[in-house]
Amino acid sequence: MDSTTHSTQLPSPRPAGHPDDLAELTVVLDRLAARDLDGLRDAVRAERVLELRRLVDRLEGQWLNELAGVDALGAAGAEQGQQFGSTAAWLRNRLRLDARTATSAVRTARALFRGPLAATAEALTGGELSPAHAQVLAHGTHHLPEHVTVEAEPVLVQAARQLDPTGLRRLLGHLLQVADPEGADRDRERRHARRGLWLAPTFEGMVAVDGLLEPEAGQTLLAALEPLAR
Repeated sequence: MDSTTHSTQLPSPRPAGHPDDLAELTVVLDRLAARDLDGLRDAVRAERVLELRRLVDRLEGQWLNELAGVDALGAAGAEQGQQFGSTAAWLRNRLRLDARTATSAVRTARALFRGPLAATAEALTGGELSPAHAQVLAHGTHHLPEHVTVEAEPVLVQAARQLDPTGLRRLLGHLLQVADPEGADRDRERRHARRGLWLAPTFEGMVAVDGLLEPEAGQTLLAALEPLAR
């Protein structure tokens, strides 16, 4: 990867109260944003895309790590001298996240950095796994006894290095069926009851799409709709 950078802009001033490491990261991001990429070879640009993705994943892992710390301390809202009823509510208020995304982030952070998925956390912060893979493992093992999760994690992390999130979710489904067949059946029935797809014309002649599909069906629909979305 080409590490040469240049900038025609002065670094942004450090925000008041920010730790030095975050201020330094801001300067690096400013340099990246100002970088002229037109003179780089195709292979270099392709490698930069891959490397940036790995760095984004590592940064997401660090965010989850620090989120778990704030959650453990009950410090949500401390930056403004406020108290929130939950860490997820704080994320919704301050970062404008929807309820599902905020709740998922807190659950994943707890499982990785305060729960049984320590190896998953290490793989994520090391750039070996994506946040999507970590989320699948955190949510998929949420209802398992902790000792079962600890025993299964090495195999799951190795599988996550080779499978996409959909394939990993399918593998986890098999694990749940073996480890907790009654719970797996309940979850499957609950998802099955909630599934559905609704289409409705609007007064402008457009079509509104809403619904909830099982993972495999959802991936199929996304693939079919992607050309239309572009």
